[in-house]
Amino acid sequence: MILFVANVFLLWLNEVSQPVSVQTLNLGDSATIQCYIKSLITTRVWYKLTTGRKLQLVASFDPIYLRSVYADEFKHRYSVQSDGINSHLSITATSWDDIGTYFCGVMKLNDIHFGSGTFLMLKGAKMISDSVVQQPKSQSVQSGDSVTLSCSVHSGQCPAQQISVIWLKNSADHSAPEMIYSSGNQNNTCQTFSGETTCVYNHTMRNFSPEDAGIYHCVVTSCGQILFGNGTTITNRKTVLKTFELSPPVIALMLSNIILGVVVLFLVWTLCKTRRNDSADTGSSGGDQTSDVIYAPVSSAHRNLASRQATKKHTGDSVIYSNIRFSERNREVSS
Repeated sequence: MILFVANVFLLWLNEVSQPVSVQTLNLGDSATIQCYIKSLITTRVWYKLTTGRKLQLVASFDPIYLRSVYADEFKHRYSVQSDGINSHLSITATSWDDIGTYFCGVMKLNDIHFGSGTFLMLKGAKMISDSVVQQPKSQSVQSGDSVTLSCSVHSGQCPAQQISVIWLKNSADHSAPEMIYSSGNQNNTCQTFSGETTCVYNHTMRNFSPEDAGIYHCVVTSCGQILFGNGTTITNRKTVLKTFELSPPVIALMLSNIILGVVVLFLVWTLCKTRRNDSADTGSSGGDQTSDVIYAPVSSAHRNLASRQATKKHTGDSVIYSNIRFSERNREVSS
């Protein structure tokens, strides 16, 4: 049920949907390549793109007359199961010749609208060959950078014209492998020495993103033989800013900010210390004035009697205090 809902959603986005990009089977097994088509009344077609880049018509289906027509070489083991939005292609007893990419499409006047394609891959006795070498084995790439994958093919007596290469990507999340078409982004050089041909195929990925991380396999078709490379693991390298990588202007700005901060702290400390000293001096001055007031009555002891009589005009407490002090001084004199 979930798969059906997902396929309906894909059809809402695209007229033709092929949910499986790569399908792997054992040699001799039966295969069913899925396709979902939104239109119910248009002619449906299946095409095969071989590893040698040859496009072949497999079959066409007329939904009005419910009739399928097959090309001569696909009459015996191929069949189209069309029902509603389904238009699946079935292959019995798969062989090496069945390897390729199968496209489901609909015909509209003079145009054909294709799906994304499904690459059919068969497991054999030895798929990874020593004659196909990939470099490097692993590489860490930073986001936004470019990376080039290299595949060297030693084809022996097979001429360069009969060698073709495609790339398969296995994602890190173990989802279905993805086929990469590198036409327009692939360059190769071939050399023939002593009757043996060696070709080097390069595939460049620009503006690398974390979604591009995975294992990339070079798949080679050499004179009808399918060979796989050992794979190249591409990982995403996160950006880490290191001290020794800072530019001189940035370092100078950081140092100037540090020095400015130290100077500001020193000035604040000096200002606080100055204010504290001023407060201490003010308190000391107030204390001296208080002492003068205390000792003022003592100095009145040396004045004449008229002065003492004048003192008696003050409050009682002041007069008694003055008399006591005066008496004490008289006692000291008499003694």
